[in-house]
Amino acid sequence: MVGTLYNALAVGIGASAGLWLGKKISKELQNLVFQALGLFTLGIGFSMSLEMDQPFAVFLALVFGTIAGQNLRIDQRVRQMTDRLGEGTGSGLVQSVLLFCAGAMTLVGCMQDGLQNDPTILFIKGTMDLVSSAMLAATLGRGVLLAAPAVLLIQGGLTGAFRLWGAAWTPELTADLTGLGGLLLIALGIDLLKVQSFALLNFIPAFALIALFRPLALWIQTELPVLLLF
Repeated sequence: MVGTLYNALAVGIGASAGLWLGKKISKELQNLVFQALGLFTLGIGFSMSLEMDQPFAVFLALVFGTIAGQNLRIDQRVRQMTDRLGEGTGSGLVQSVLLFCAGAMTLVGCMQDGLQNDPTILFIKGTMDLVSSAMLAATLGRGVLLAAPAVLLIQGGLTGAFRLWGAAWTPELTADLTGLGGLLLIALGIDLLKVQSFALLNFIPAFALIALFRPLALWIQTELPVLLLF
């Protein structure tokens, strides 16, 4: 839980600094900072993606999970909900919570902390959120500051859930979940760099499918060639 505590504190400090600085932060500086965040996210994502144990299972989960997410219109529904709120404190709160809690890095960080007692990703994410919350608060107002307790509740709940249910998971399954998380972080980095926009929330169902596709991937790789030879 120490990673989540650090993350929530970082959001509070960053948002407070952003409210104090206000319009002194130029648009050009905001763009440069988000580019730096994007490059760093890409590096972390590439490193994590190399940990996959069954790449074919991750591929199948990513494809079919994305199809499920698109059919459910997860990303689109969340964006529509945010758009209805318009400007003001409520809008700032929802938009900042989505950025801090609904992304791939949140899920991956809580997974790492819950399964492996490793808060490294949450420490990295907290530091990134420290900077981004300052930028957001300078433009969206005090709603960003109110996102700090939301980060504590949401990420704390996710970490606890992974810690409770993850005891029965094999190291190989954990490696595939980590690899999938790395792929989503790569997408997030590309998105932050504004190279390509992704409906990132539509990828999230893929995490629930990896355990189902691992036996199928293993069968295809080992048993299916033998059957085809006969």
